[in-house]
Parts: sequence; structure tokens; C-alpha cells
Amino acid sequence: MRALATWQDKCIDSQLLVASLVGLFKQRDLDCDKLLRGTGIFITDIRKPDHLISPKQLARLLDNALAQWPNGDLSFLLGQLWFPSQSGVLTSGMFCARDVKELIYFWHKYHWLTQPWLQTWRWQGEHEWHFLLSLDLGMHRHKQFFIELSLSSFMACFKQLLGQAWRGSICFPYPAPDNLAHYYKYFGMDLRFDAPLCRISMAKNLLRQPSLFANQSLLYSQPENVDTHCAEDAQLPSASQSCIHGEAASPALDIQPLQLPLRPQLNMAKAARQALFAQEFRLGLAAGIRLKLMRRTLSLPEMAQILEISPATLKRRLGEMGLNYGQLADESRLIRALYFLAEPEQDAHSIASSLSFSDASNFRRSFKRWTGQLPGYFRYWLA
Repeated sequence: MRALATWQDKCIDSQLLVASLVGLFKQRDLDCDKLLRGTGIFITDIRKPDHLISPKQLARLLDNALAQWPNGDLSFLLGQLWFPSQSGVLTSGMFCARDVKELIYFWHKYHWLTQPWLQTWRWQGEHEWHFLLSLDLGMHRHKQFFIELSLSSFMACFKQLLGQAWRGSICFPYPAPDNLAHYYKYFGMDLRFDAPLCRISMAKNLLRQPSLFANQSLLYSQPENVDTHCAEDAQLPSASQSCIHGEAASPALDIQPLQLPLRPQLNMAKAARQALFAQEFRLGLAAGIRLKLMRRTLSLPEMAQILEISPATLKRRLGEMGLNYGQLADESRLIRALYFLAEPEQDAHSIASSLSFSDASNFRRSFKRWTGQLPGYFRYWLA
């Protein structure tokens, strides 16, 4: 089994977020020595190609940065820099996207290449498309920062490639922050807080909105009866199956017909897949555990056996990230429960059985502990 990145593993490209952060501090004449103090990162390191840092180093760097930064907009400024400052196959593939659907798919599929602290889950309701975001690599201590960073980077990318602001709604998994004006500026007005998970939603009729670069990304005219979208882009199956689509590395793209020449976006998908598989890590420990728990309920000893480590080692590695196994088990059950609640035919008894609860009452009590509300309150949260 492929290794999952832990707190000490070097798995984050320092030439991306770290380099952008150092650049911002230099522009503002802030002390870069204080920024890097205690991180084990040096300016000369950032200039080296393929230089990697660990989640532990990144967390210390952010502690230093937030202690010095004078305003509450650091995450938003870094998010605006993310797309123009990145290079490589992820950016190239997004530039080659024909429409919003391909753009989102590419980001979802290969975000580990530049934003490895994210884990993403897709869901399509009758009228809306949804993204659920979880944090990986032990970054939950900086949850608000990384959600702001990731979403502002996505919105900036969307605006650059589509030529207009993103339209949709966002739910945030924390109370309304003090810097609410930044949220309205970068994310729009349809915002909610104190949600069980971070959710991004968009009307499905916007998914076919063409990219400004669409004409440049086509090498040929598509016959009307040919669909070269990925097979996974079709309407997702039932809730019990669709909840596993958070994996960073999924099966190869299924492109038809084979005799047609590949579009640049598909060449970029191949290159991105090769780049992803060339890396030592493609998931962090938290994300890997969530994926396995989404498929079936496992005790900590059972999970440790699958990961080929001892239960004590698993507890210790999660503890280094400020996590425990119960948290990840509850979050995975919550995600699955929300998927099930979007299905009208699912009742509390069937959901409880699917999630390995003894009865519906036990499920309701647990759900209220997770969210502060009974399941019925979120019945159509992903509908």
C-alpha cells in the first residue's frame, strides 16, 4: 500500500505557497528572518527545484506569519497569487479546460500537486453541484486560514479563466469571522456559517459556461454525438457509492473514441496523472483514513492493521497532527450521513443501519452531537 504523508514527511513543494508567502513579506518590508525562524526552511532552499517541506514546518511557518501580519487578509492575498504564480501541469490543464465542468474536475482530481492540505468530495444534486472540503496533513489548527486560502485561490482562478466572478453559495464550518468584509469581497454575498462541513454549491446550468481559452484548447471540432468528458463526470451514482469520490488518484480517464486526436486538456490530464503518481505521497494520513472509513466502518486496531502499523503508532501519528481516530470516524460518518440524507428514499432507520449504528435513535443523537441539529434539519443540504 502506498504511504500516507504524516506530520514529519516532506510532501509540500516549498516553491509554491512558501515562496509566495516570503515574497509577500518582502514586498511589505516585513522581517523574513522572523518568518522563517524555527521552521528549518531557508531562503536558499526555496530557490531549489523540487524542494519539499513537511506539514510540521508549514504549520510553524504559518504561526510566524500570522503573528507578524498586520491585517486579517493574508490568506486572501495568498489565494489571489496562487493561480498566476503557479506553474506546471495543474495550471496548464486548467487553462486548457473547455468549460467550468472541466476546470472543476481538473482541480478536484489533481489539487494535491499544489494544495496537498485539501481533501475534496463531489456531489451532484438535482439542480446544484456541490463540493465538500476537508483538511489533510494536520492543518485543522489553521482551518479558517486554509479554507480562506483555498477558496480565494479557486475564485481568483475562476475569474481569470471565465472572465467573471464566481456565482454560487458557500457554507463555512466555523462562526462568522471578524473579517467578514473580506468574505463578501472575495466570495460573494450568499454565505452561511456554523455549517457541519465546508460546502461550495453552484447551479448545474453554469457548468457548461465556456472558458475564455476554450477555442485555443480544441484541436478539432467535436462531432455532436461524441462526449470526451471523463466517465466520472457523469451524474454520480447513489449516495452510498458517490461518497468515495474524494480520492486524489482515481482511475485513468476514459476517453472516446480512441481514433480522435487528444485535446490539450487530455494531454495535460495525462501529464498531471504522471506527475501525481511520480510523487512519494498522494494523500495525507487523515485523508487516507477518511477514504477507508467512507467505504466501511473500521476500528482503530483494524485500521492500523490495514496501514501496516501498530495501533500505538497510529495514535501517536494522529496525535502529532492534533487529531484522534474518533474525530476522523465521526467526520467520515457525517459526510456519509449527509449524502444519504440527500436521497428522499433514505429514512433514519436505513441510514443508521448503513452507518453501523445500533438504531435510529443512536444515529440521531450522534448526528446532533456532530452538527448541533437533528438529521431532518440537513435533509436537503446536498439535494
